Amino acid sequence: MRPIVVEKLLRKIYYSIFFGAVLFFFVSLFLPCLSQSGELPNLRKYISNGGYALSTNGKTLFSKNLTTPFIPASTLKLVTSLAALEILGPNHFFSTYIYRDTQGTLYVKGSGDPFLVSEKIRTIARLVAEKGVTEINNIILDDTAFALEHPITDGSINSSNPYDVGCTALGVNFNTVPLKVLQHAKVESPESQTPYLRIMGQIGKNLNSGYHRVNVDAYPRQSELANNLLYFGQLFQTLLEEQGIVVKGTIKQGVVPQEAELVIQYTAEETTGDLVKSCLLSSNNFMANQLYLAIGVKQYGSPATWEKSQKAMAAFVHNTLGLRNQQITMVEGSGLSMKNRITPEALLVVLEQFKPYASLLPVKYGVVMKSGTLRKSGVFCYAGLIHRGKDTRCFVILLNQKQNNRDKILNVLYHQL
Repeated sequence: MRPIVVEKLLRKIYYSIFFGAVLFFFVSLFLPCLSQSGELPNLRKYISNGGYALSTNGKTLFSKNLTTPFIPASTLKLVTSLAALEILGPNHFFSTYIYRDTQGTLYVKGSGDPFLVSEKIRTIARLVAEKGVTEINNIILDDTAFALEHPITDGSINSSNPYDVGCTALGVNFNTVPLKVLQHAKVESPESQTPYLRIMGQIGKNLNSGYHRVNVDAYPRQSELANNLLYFGQLFQTLLEEQGIVVKGTIKQGVVPQEAELVIQYTAEETTGDLVKSCLLSSNNFMANQLYLAIGVKQYGSPATWEKSQKAMAAFVHNTLGLRNQQITMVEGSGLSMKNRITPEALLVVLEQFKPYASLLPVKYGVVMKSGTLRKSGVFCYAGLIHRGKDTRCFVILLNQKQNNRDKILNVLYHQL
């Protein structure tokens, strides 16, 4: 063999050995950064009980405790919202119905509108007046669209806090009452759209001075009616009277009789998509569970029950998301219950499915995501989407521990290439 050929051959062998050694060196240097489970060691110090995951195009890049179920708090609203969009449809509307009988009794039948507020009740009152109604004997409230086995979830103690409100077929203003308590226990309404009502005075007389927004059902009943129905009835009566309609009778609970005539079907302007966006932004437990109950009605008919919705959600998890029910356990839709569970892996699947609805998600720190917090129980969670050029990455952080390190973990996941 000629010397020049041998020299070239030896040079090729030398370079192959050299670059192979260099490659081995760098692989050996960086391989310990990932354990067999894809963990990031620099995140271990932040987690005593929890998990996280980062994925792209359905492929998990980094994770810890990927298949371990954790309490999700309000990140569970992502599952409820996705199911509402897919089952109810993004353009579904809620309606409230007004009937009248030959004795001049007016009936209101609710269907669980999550966003039935004072402005809408004022519109309904105006529409009643435009139908030529000038006098009413009684107002009958029909809330039979819901037949809940229990009024609140196990995560609620029915406190005065707005997040503890129960669900109802006729819930106005998210079942919360605004109050302004002045000196000498004088009470006013702090909102122009909501007039002063007698129930405000009864609740506010024992509160400290200042502005309050309270769960209406957290206080003793003022009549035979549950406070949420009394609140609705007093508001409706006051706004009817604003329209010049005389109300002679009383407010009662009852059922619309077959012979009653439909006067108005008031259909809300907000679509399911609108409601989901508002619910996720405000993390409203009432709205989330109203949507959750509507899913059960859609699949199994009226009246709404927790059992129907649990069954409908279990089917959605299995049939649509392709997940086992052990990966997502939902006893209600808001994330308030301590019995809810979800794995980081399952929440990644939900986020992948949520991508077409990404515009409905809130933004925090410039990241599209939903947070979840049960501070007293040590639950601190994030779940959302990180946009990196044309690439969209899903991330999940579920911490069930005293240390709230979710921001630190998010910062590390965000800067992974």
